[in-house]
Amino acid sequence: MGHVLALAMQKGGVGKTTTALSLGVALAERRWRVLLIDIDPQANLTQGLGADPSQLEYSVYEVLLNPERGSAFATLSTDAGVDLIPSSLLLAGAELELAGRVGRELLLRKALRAAREFYDYILIDPPPSLGIFSLNALAAAHHVLVPLQLHAYALKAMPQLEQTIELVREINPGLAIGGVLCTLADRRTNLCHEIEQQVRERYGPLVFRTVIPMNVKLAEAPIAGMPINRYAPGSAGAQAYVALAEEIEQRLAPGGSHER
Repeated sequence: MGHVLALAMQKGGVGKTTTALSLGVALAERRWRVLLIDIDPQANLTQGLGADPSQLEYSVYEVLLNPERGSAFATLSTDAGVDLIPSSLLLAGAELELAGRVGRELLLRKALRAAREFYDYILIDPPPSLGIFSLNALAAAHHVLVPLQLHAYALKAMPQLEQTIELVREINPGLAIGGVLCTLADRRTNLCHEIEQQVRERYGPLVFRTVIPMNVKLAEAPIAGMPINRYAPGSAGAQAYVALAEEIEQRLAPGGSHER
């Protein structure tokens, strides 16, 4: 059975979607079977893989409404070597639609039962706020990956995330923090080094050795509808995500074949 990883941080602009996309493709390039799930109404992950959210036959919206059908019917193959359950414009209204449904936090977990047996890694990209979509992502996941911008306010957001994880453990007792990833690092500043040191002192071995740098190519890649691994494979950003994929392998390597 593969690992299900939810990207989580209750703040936008920390590199969450970039990490889901770039890490997923880096793992696929290492010959793991990878599924990416975009459960954010903004559909940035979907667009980052070159898909048009307005032109989809099926999306995560239909998966949430029909979890007994599984997820394969809404899964797309991509040129980047990963499979994708995309987001769509319909997802924006789904929160109200699902509000009265019994077990609404568990819909994605139910839908992924078969996928967990097929894929080595499933990465879920939820919105940067706590709502029905984020709860579905956390309830379906084995591990939470936390992108943490090396910024003065970064540490202030961590206790809130830790409280959220404790809350979700009531419906998903096995949920754990799989790692904290320092992102958007400007190593030219003393402040960046000081905050990184604080993060490592506070969270110790949970913090990945890899640090994702501020990199213009990482910003350009989504506009081109491509992952950084394909847009600029020699860039510092792409190489950092290759290093992160190696660390993920060491920490969480699934059982079973390494071949597609």
